[in-house]
This record gives sequence, C-alpha cells and structure tokens, in this order.
Amino acid sequence: MLLPSAVWDGPPLMAVHDDAPSVFIYPALTPLPLLGARDGEGHPLNALLGRTRAAALGLLTQQLTTTDIARELDISKSSASEHAKALRDARLIVTQREGKAVWHSCTPLGLDLLTGSA
Repeated sequence: MLLPSAVWDGPPLMAVHDDAPSVFIYPALTPLPLLGARDGEGHPLNALLGRTRAAALGLLTQQLTTTDIARELDISKSSASEHAKALRDARLIVTQREGKAVWHSCTPLGLDLLTGSA
C-alpha cells in the first residue's frame, strides 16, 4: 500500500506486516496548508517524545539492535536501551531477543504516529 504523508519529511519508510499489506510511506510533495511552517525544531514528535526518543522511533522503521540505535544517535547503549524501553512501554515498538542481540522495530501504531495518521 502506498501512503503519502504530509507530515513525514524524512526518507521513505517501509512497514512489512505478516497479516496485512505492506505499507510504503513517503513524503508528500506539498504539505497541507493547515500544518504551517516548522520552526526549526524538526519533527513534530520532538515536543511530545523529546528529540532523541523521536529520532530513535524514526530509526526503528527498520529493524535495528540496541547497539545500532546507540551508534546512529551517538548515545550510550544504556541510554538507547532506556529509550527503547519507553517506546516499547508505549507500544510504539516491539522488541525480540536473538541470543545476545536485542532487535527493535516499529509497530503499526509507531508508524502511524511517525506519519501523522494516528
């Protein structure tokens, strides 16, 4: 399913679901006039989640380990783990352990929040 987003201005996102159609989310070329101009603060989720946690959620449109999140955001592994726990507790991501690796990825609710369709 193709889903243009007037809110999401990052790289295209892909959500693959076992029991539903895959969703490809991409920025719409023209934002809705109701959204107004951004004030330099970045994504609207920054105010709600905080910049680092919003950035972590944005990264988790693809499956990453806690170490990957820490490296991408230039934060400690323990900080990445705390952000992942908060996102998981809010049901915005799911986590699965494979041996020593802990993998995280967005839930449909997390993707909806990122794209502004929640």
